[in-house]
Amino acid sequence: MLYSSLQISGDELKQEAHSRLLLKKANALRSEFLWAYQVGNEFVFSNFTDENLLNQYFKHVWAATKLIGELKEFCRGDEVASANVAEIEVLTKRTNAMAQKFLPSFKEGNMFVVMQYGAIMKRDAFKAGEILNGMIQSQLEKLDQAAEHKSKERGEQGLLVLLLVLATCTLVSGTALALSLRISRRFDVLIDNAQRLSAGLELNPPLQGQSELEILDQEFRRMSQELETMLRKQRAIVDYAADVICSLNNALAFSEVSTAALAVWGYEPDELMGKRIASIVHDDDVERTTRAFDDAQRDSDEPLDSFENRVVRKDGSLVDTRWSVRYVEQEKTLVCVAHDISQRKQLERMKQEFVAIVSHDLRSPLTSINMRLGTLAGGMHGDLPAPALKIISTIEGSVARLIGLINDLLDVEKLESGGWDMHFQEKSILQTMEVAADSLSALADKKQVEIVLPQSDRKVSADHERLTQVISNIISNAIKFSPENGKVTVTHEVDGDSLLVKISDNGPGILEEERALIFDRFRQSKRDRDKKTGSGLGLAICAAIIKEHDGSIGVDSNNGNGSTFWFKIPLTKIDRHAGALS
Repeated sequence: MLYSSLQISGDELKQEAHSRLLLKKANALRSEFLWAYQVGNEFVFSNFTDENLLNQYFKHVWAATKLIGELKEFCRGDEVASANVAEIEVLTKRTNAMAQKFLPSFKEGNMFVVMQYGAIMKRDAFKAGEILNGMIQSQLEKLDQAAEHKSKERGEQGLLVLLLVLATCTLVSGTALALSLRISRRFDVLIDNAQRLSAGLELNPPLQGQSELEILDQEFRRMSQELETMLRKQRAIVDYAADVICSLNNALAFSEVSTAALAVWGYEPDELMGKRIASIVHDDDVERTTRAFDDAQRDSDEPLDSFENRVVRKDGSLVDTRWSVRYVEQEKTLVCVAHDISQRKQLERMKQEFVAIVSHDLRSPLTSINMRLGTLAGGMHGDLPAPALKIISTIEGSVARLIGLINDLLDVEKLESGGWDMHFQEKSILQTMEVAADSLSALADKKQVEIVLPQSDRKVSADHERLTQVISNIISNAIKFSPENGKVTVTHEVDGDSLLVKISDNGPGILEEERALIFDRFRQSKRDRDKKTGSGLGLAICAAIIKEHDGSIGVDSNNGNGSTFWFKIPLTKIDRHAGALS
């Protein structure tokens, strides 16, 4: 219907264009006749004497004759217009015929004939003009009718287009609604599946089809199966772990507990759910434990350093436990791993007992032996031959090494157990260095090694007795491994809020792979093992003393080009708990 209307409109547009062109041709022809009529009147008013006006008249008549041929061809198929053009053509031909008679009479001066023929020619031009006026009026009426019809058709076409648009919108809306409902139902299934997955429930039946939503549902199910498998493996790891793995809420109450709680603490996991951690911790350890968990919650970005406490088993016995804790901010949960260290604690107690035995039953007799050997070597019991003195000297060295080893063991034990009291004083670091150097002057002279101390001084808050022990130990090692006529250089400098002390030698150096382990207990560099000197505890004791000063210690060495041991301690002692200067 719309196509037919548009086709009719196209035909009407062609007809309108034809009418406008016909109107243009008719106007041009009428113009020529009007000019001929006008010039004829002027010729009459000139008493038929102005030949120039006569020439203009014939010019317009001849132009009209040419336009009649074009108009006649253009009106082919239009009977009314063709009849009008034919009548105009007759009038024009008669006018031309009269002109043939008119010109001789005009030249002969026969004015009666001129007036007679001139009147006929003027009348024919006027009549042709009238016919053309009728044709023009007819074409104008056709154009008006075409415009009115076109306006009406446009209204009908607009209504038709509006109806088509409404029908299309209704169809699209209905289709979109149906598709939306279908998609919405599938989305509801996917959302419900997500909720079921989080709740641990069985998923809905799978969606049928091959659209994106069905593919998404398939991927969701595959992910669900993989997640279930992973959770099953994790649960198996947690359930079969020897350590107790648990989580605590912000109130420090158990929210999850692994099955290892039964074997380690004697509690079923369900018995601990909802109970506060303080209820199973020894009374003396509750405050320290609570503070440790609070610290973990405040510093959630970093895992808490492990801490130890005593857990009271269900039967009342104690379990020494080391805790590793991490606070998960998103879940507002403390994730904990509790490791049973009862056997290790038992071994430590046995070690302490052994140290006590060593201290009482070995060091005292060795000290007594060393004193007796000193009196023998000093001649208090009479002069001894040279071979005997040599033997006594060897025994004295062995006893001294045994006493030194026992002292080192006792020092390490005291540091680890916290039984070593530190006494901080603000004193001269140069004086501490001089005391350490004086105690090693005999050893340095024997090796012909020069000890070079700094000229400048600086006060530092430290346990200077223990600091002397650190400096003495490092200088002693430097002397032992320096070549004859070598040099040991001691320096110090301020590094920010700390004091940096360096002790350098020109000995054989330390291998790169040994530097990271050299401060561990019973660790010795290859040069120590080759010379079979030392217990391997001296540097470990140095590291422990520096740690008690909240400092750091290390070594820089180029193998074969000497070593530089260094340590750095704060210039002012800082209270670890309060954070205030003391």
